[in-house]
Amino acid sequence: MKTLLALALLAPLAAGCSDGAASPTPTDAGAVDVPTTRDAGDDAPAANDVSVGVDTPSVADAGAPVDASPTALRRCPQTGRGALLGDHCFLLTPTETGLGPTGVNANFDHYALRPRGAARGQLMVFFNGSGGHPLGVIASPNTNLYASARDAGLHVLALSYRSDEAIATLCASSADRDACFFATRMTLMSGRFQTGASSALADITLGEGVYARLAMALRYLATRDPDGGWEQFLGDTAGEDPTRYFVWSRIVAAGHSQGSGHAALLGRLHPLDRVLAFAGPCDQVQAMPAAWLRGPTAFATDPATRFVGLGHPSDAICGQYPAAWESLGLAPSARITAQLCAGVGAHGAPIECVENAPLWARMLAPR
Repeated sequence: MKTLLALALLAPLAAGCSDGAASPTPTDAGAVDVPTTRDAGDDAPAANDVSVGVDTPSVADAGAPVDASPTALRRCPQTGRGALLGDHCFLLTPTETGLGPTGVNANFDHYALRPRGAARGQLMVFFNGSGGHPLGVIASPNTNLYASARDAGLHVLALSYRSDEAIATLCASSADRDACFFATRMTLMSGRFQTGASSALADITLGEGVYARLAMALRYLATRDPDGGWEQFLGDTAGEDPTRYFVWSRIVAAGHSQGSGHAALLGRLHPLDRVLAFAGPCDQVQAMPAAWLRGPTAFATDPATRFVGLGHPSDAICGQYPAAWESLGLAPSARITAQLCAGVGAHGAPIECVENAPLWARMLAPR
């Protein structure tokens, strides 16, 4: 039986080996979603590299070619762009985890954090908005959503995924926008092109799919941070069924804007601990939530008891999110109004304004 990596990343690895294409740089992938002046600076310098275990998986262990030399996890930068203070905060790219280097955003960093104290045995998987990257969500080095989750006892993995294009744009000219929204999101989740999805994703590879990037990142972290507890979130990665790769009941799916739709989709497909939606979901057709958001009984994670949303009513980019919450049946107490702050628009406020830190803590509190 094929291993996870042999299954998930044959296509990108083959592409990377056959044509010798150079790895893309961060400037190739577009601007950060809702950037602020807080993000000024440079990406993490090499000086932040520190050794956190030198056990490197073999080809047999990983299921795909990897660098045979010992590899250290990189620490999160303490200053400049993307700075996040505190111990046990790591950076890793999809390429570093063993995926092909030519995938979209394959060389942008995932952010991974583990709790400072007692761990709850839960993992927050975060999806940024369209055109963004995980570092764009960091409101300040001291106060940000990732740190709030870590301080609440959660592990955190903010994924660098194929987020360069807005799904609303991808599906704008589709003859069946309802079908396009769902099929396009399923394509991005699985790394396999789905009938009805935007044709712009026809070239997607398995290594660009969320399932593969999440599984590979967790495998990489479990190997290089062996005391970190990352392996508890992995299920059966030896088979070909990605729905078995993870211990879904331990996962909190969270996302901003377009990313909130990915979090909601995971909640539809899998029985999660909860879903946290920031300024979203945004999928709509003729001023109505997209069809996949209109059937809460079809969700494996109950929106009425396990979905929580944070948004602001003056949001002009995803102003339809209240209708999505209504359609999903979120409890009134789970529909939270975000605080605004100077220099940040209403759409970015739920994740960019540190004034919302008490609300983040509320959303992340044990059930």
